[in-house]
Amino acid sequence: MTRAELKQKRLNEENEKIKELKGKLLNEDQKNWFRKTKIWTSFRKLFENKGVKKFKNGKEKPIKEVDFLTGNPLKKGFNLHHMRLDPRLYTDLEKEFFIPLNSQSHDVLHWIHTQRCKDPKFMERLIELSDRMYELNEGKDVKDFK
Repeated sequence: MTRAELKQKRLNEENEKIKELKGKLLNEDQKNWFRKTKIWTSFRKLFENKGVKKFKNGKEKPIKEVDFLTGNPLKKGFNLHHMRLDPRLYTDLEKEFFIPLNSQSHDVLHWIHTQRCKDPKFMERLIELSDRMYELNEGKDVKDFK
């Protein structure tokens, strides 16, 4: 079997396994496997850059996508956050239901969402507390005082 045929065979096997998982309640091992597949890695690449900057000398440089929460450029190992949390929808790759986030933003978002689900008033208190801190510190962060 040639390399190309072997590669195609693996891709077909991968696609068959993905079809079997579609609509099922996936466990962490299955999610981890899915994130290593060709279809997922290709899909994830769609979120890395938001365009290309062209220079007068003809050279081009990709414009990095940014973390939605912080506005910082995405790091190499960014998370592609599934906004639909139902594990049965894990293999449905519709771009509108994903957002690229750096690791810390991803963790914070999940924590905030969990708290909000437990207590709908959580967001009001969080915003109130953040506004008060901002006001007391005249818009400065702890790093600004060093």
